[in-house]
Amino acid sequence: MEHLLFKILFICFMDDFVYAYTLTNEQNLHTALLSGYNKDLRPGTDRTYPLQVNASFYLFSIKEFDLDTGKLTITGVFQVNWYDERLSWDLTTYNQTNSTSIPQQKLWLPDLINVNPYENIRGLGSDLIKVIVFYTGLCDWYALQAFEVICDADVTDFPFDTQYCTLKFFIWGYQPNEVNVNFISSGIILTLYTENGIWEIADSITHTQSNLYGYKEIVVGLHLKRRTAYYVVSLVLPITTIAGLMGFVFLVPHDSGERLGFSITVLLSIVVYLTIVQDMLPEASEPNISILGYILVSYVLSGAFVVVLVIISLRIQNCPSDKPVPQSIVQLVRCCRRRGKKKDTVEPINEKSGPVDDEESDEHVTWYEVGKWFDFVCFISLIIQLTLTCVTYFSIVLS
Repeated sequence: MEHLLFKILFICFMDDFVYAYTLTNEQNLHTALLSGYNKDLRPGTDRTYPLQVNASFYLFSIKEFDLDTGKLTITGVFQVNWYDERLSWDLTTYNQTNSTSIPQQKLWLPDLINVNPYENIRGLGSDLIKVIVFYTGLCDWYALQAFEVICDADVTDFPFDTQYCTLKFFIWGYQPNEVNVNFISSGIILTLYTENGIWEIADSITHTQSNLYGYKEIVVGLHLKRRTAYYVVSLVLPITTIAGLMGFVFLVPHDSGERLGFSITVLLSIVVYLTIVQDMLPEASEPNISILGYILVSYVLSGAFVVVLVIISLRIQNCPSDKPVPQSIVQLVRCCRRRGKKKDTVEPINEKSGPVDDEESDEHVTWYEVGKWFDFVCFISLIIQLTLTCVTYFSIVLS
């Protein structure tokens, strides 16, 4: 017990001893370090070896991603550290002062320039940021900044799309054999990240690559996946439900007088809904237009085609009874009769007239019956077309 108490007192004493330096000690340290210091020369006593610079990227938030303009705005911080032997000192000389903060404009910095900016080319950091310098010469620089970069979006699978965006940086003014940058981690560090309501980070990557001229580029990559719940509920399901009503117009009795009005109402509903959701759809045409845009256009064309079919159906069912039905249509109706008739149906036998001939009973075909079979075929065709459209769309965007 006494031994443990001694250890605690010794640690507390050493802690007070380490941080016992005064303002005068730190002021003298700054004077000594910056006297004759040339920030235009890179660190490194032996110039035959490149300066090793280690980097990490912490993402704070995704502020904005405009698919129409290709503008991605994120907030993050680069942690960059390197050794500058000119900034090392002896602890005993300055009363155990083990670290100090120096404004970044007074020290040499690796000039990381963003080479894919949305507007202005700018480097990391600002005059408000300081560099933490340790007595070993280790410089630790936290460059906090809002980055605006160009990200060419592919909206083909909207709203089930994923995007890959990169931040590219280049150390300006140095040859590849003078400064070498390495990432400590293989991905973006998300310990300080605040979730975005529209995009989620599916994956991330940080690495260096050589460009066409042999210079190293520092790349921070983000795989962004859209959160689809809102778009499915407010966009995909409603428009699909409205489109599904188009086929049911052929189940409305033709003598009710509501068929044409029902079909036009469904068509107008699709057109009105299309104008409402137009702001949600991105306007980008490169590399491809959104498949959902083609789906909406196909629904509008189908609605217009349904109106034409309803008019044709009404014309068929209101044809004069004395007008003969063309033989080709008679044959089609007879074929539909045979397919619709159950195989196990037993026909009654008339004792006086003998067995009923199926062919004789099927000879008479009216325009009213032609219209009924026409409605049936249109209904089945539209339901199949809508089902195939939905299955094809989801199989493409979710594959």
